[in-house]
Parts: sequence; structure tokens; C-alpha cells
Amino acid sequence: MTDNHTPSLSQYFGTLEQKTVPVTEEISDTINQIHSLHLEENEPEVCRLFAETPAQPKDPTAVFFDLISNTGGISIGDDNFNPRMGLGTEADRRRDAWIPSEQTRQCLIACATSPSGTYTPEKELLTMPGVLLEEDLTDTVSEAVTIYLGEAEALQRRILTAADVTQDERGLRELVQAGAYRAGINLTARLLTIYGQGKGRAGHATKHSPHSLQLWFTRIALLVKIKNYTLAQAEAEPFGQLDKPDLFYQFYPEMYGGRPGSIASFSFRLLLAELPMHCGKPKESLTKLFHILSIVRQMLGNLKNELCEDGSPTEINSADRSDSVRLWYGREGRIMHSIINCALALKDYELAMDLLGQLLERESAPRHSLLSALGRLHLQLGDVAGAEVCFNEAREISGGHEGLRELVDRGLIAIAQNNFGDAYSCFQQASALEPSNVMILNNMAVCLLYGVI
Repeated sequence: MTDNHTPSLSQYFGTLEQKTVPVTEEISDTINQIHSLHLEENEPEVCRLFAETPAQPKDPTAVFFDLISNTGGISIGDDNFNPRMGLGTEADRRRDAWIPSEQTRQCLIACATSPSGTYTPEKELLTMPGVLLEEDLTDTVSEAVTIYLGEAEALQRRILTAADVTQDERGLRELVQAGAYRAGINLTARLLTIYGQGKGRAGHATKHSPHSLQLWFTRIALLVKIKNYTLAQAEAEPFGQLDKPDLFYQFYPEMYGGRPGSIASFSFRLLLAELPMHCGKPKESLTKLFHILSIVRQMLGNLKNELCEDGSPTEINSADRSDSVRLWYGREGRIMHSIINCALALKDYELAMDLLGQLLERESAPRHSLLSALGRLHLQLGDVAGAEVCFNEAREISGGHEGLRELVDRGLIAIAQNNFGDAYSCFQQASALEPSNVMILNNMAVCLLYGVI
């Protein structure tokens, strides 16, 4: 009985007591707007994460794009590392590690062993993106106000445009913070032109850098935010699964000195894997997510076997190895969250429950929220008794404290038992704690509709 027609674990896992996900004081609103964890109807997330407050980055001056790409620190151990402070550090190596496909690996070996500037891969092995929009996006609200209320009223609406801010990442941050997502998309098009990836450049060979790929990540994330899934999918298509050789540092030995790893961020991989689900192709997303999960588990296996993440025998001291295991263990959890959301979209509840069970067994797992999620999944299946067992165990973990989550859980159980009076009472108490929560208000309306209050 929630406000979303499509089941989503985001509303199950979401910490109802807290709606924002601050990363630094400066850009907390920005990150919350892009990675919204309390969603409007049918609005997808960029990355399916727990709505827990992530740890503060140690470097408060970290650039905006990296804070976006590495957002979503999870209490079970996500990548809470300094983003891109410089090239070649151990933190950079562990964060950017990835196992390429065999074809890509052979291409990178050929590139590394060829004389400088002589190696040219086949065209289909290159990533050649470009901005597909020929014109800037306009402010649809202002257009509607002009049509229905007149131009004078429309002039009262003041909203930032791409021309009102500096033409760099600082300006992009300002636009996103102000909620001017369409203007942010327009600015990314201008900034990508600098890299030869702007309008009309799709299909042309180009070089990639961490900054250009972060621009693409931000652009596609904003397109998802405004629900322009078709364009997001079309512009994301050239990237594939981010496995082409020119998306790895080894492809540019003259620029990065043979440094290994993926230029694209891990969050970009998750975004591209989840994108088909937003376009009505959840099975395709499921396949891509399981592919990413298999690689991450292979990397964890390599680390436990005293190898580097990619399987090479590179020396790593015990402290760095421990940090790498913690990082990739957390990322494994993030992928599992995404797969659960995808399974729910497919109504594959057996898969969702199996993965929830695996998450519960993980070290330092947030058992309280996971058990609540599992209980609500039991309710989806009509297993009221199973839901009560999960909710009771979650309540014991919380020490009997009846917070917002517990009140909602009680209300949902009461609805399942056709006890709309008690359910309304629970939701009313929950609404007093969080008056603007639409899901709670929706359930109160359901109680009034079907019950006699």
C-alpha cells in the first residue's frame, strides 16, 4: 500500500526519519536531488542505495563530479574514499580497478607493447559518443505559464539558465543545486564540446579523460532525473558496458604512464546497467547487473588469493589489501541492492528474497532496515505471518523503540488484516513525525476509503 505502482526497495530501505543524503555541507542538496531516495511516482534512482547518511569525504575540496560519482556511502561499507585527489595513488588504484574482457585485455596489451603513437584499434573497439540534442532544452514550466497565465506572469518566474553561470563544473553544480536540471543538461553539452563530444560528434573518434566521462555521467543522470529515458538511453549507447579499451588508462600510456584501471567511475557502470530498466527492459538490466556482480566477486576472490584486483601479481601491503576488500565488498552490496530493485520490477520475488537473505548475512549489515524490507516483501506475497516475524525481529533490534519505520510497518500489517482503524492510527502517528511523507498520507487515504473511521 505504498505510493509507487512499481515495487521498489528504495521505499523499503529508505530511512524515513531522514530525507537528505549529505555528502558535504556545500553540495548536500545537489547530491540529494540527483540521487533522490524518496521518489515521486515512477521516478527512478541513479543508483539504488540505502538512504543512510554517508561518511563525510576526507577532502572537502573534492570536485563536484567525483562527489556525484562516489555518492551513496552505505553503512555496510561502500567506497568512502577520497575521490580523484591525484593520479597514481593507492586510493586511485583501488577505486579504478577493473577486469576488462579478454578482447579488451588483448587490445590493451597490444597498445602497451607497440611503439608510441603507432597502435590504432579497429573502429568498433572505440567509444565515440556525442550529444544528440540539436537544440537546448527549454523551461517547460515557464512555457506553460506563458500559455495559460500570460507572459507577465511568466516573467515572475526566475530560474537559472546555462548562460547565467560560469561555464565549468562550478556552474554545473550551481544549476543542479538550484534544481535547474534542464539548464544543467544544456551546460554539459557545451562542456562536452571542448572534448570533441558535443552536438553532431557521435561516431567520431575522440580521447577520453576522467573529467569528460564524469560529464557524461552527470548528463545521463540528469536526463534520468527529468525522465527523458529515451534520450538517456540513446546517448548512453556508445558506452556499452564501459568495457572498450579506450575507457582504460592503459590505452593512453603517454598521458598516464601505464597506470592500470578504468577511467569510468563505478557509479557510471551502475547507471548504465540500470538504464534499460527505466526504459521498460528490466531483464536487460538484470543481465548487465549480474555481469557486473560476477566481475566484482572475481576481484574479491583475487584479493583474498593475495593477488591484485585484476588478477595480476602486483604487491599490495596488508593495510591496502584490507581497504580494497572493504571497498569492493561495499560495492558488491550496492550491486545486490540494484538487482533486488530489478527483481521487484520483474515481480521475481523469490530472487529478491534470496538476495535480501544474503544481505542479512553480510558483516555489519543494517539488519533493522533489511528485516523491515523483507517483511514488506512478505506482505507483497500475502504472507502476513512471515511479515510479522520479520517486523518483530526488527523491533527487537531497535530495542522496542517505535520510530517512523516501526509505525509504518505496524500500519501495513493492520491493513493486511483488514484492520483499517488501527492502521489509520499508526499512520496518523507516523505522519505527525513526518507530515510531508506522501507514502504515509497515501496509506491514510486508503484507510479512510476502505475503513470506517
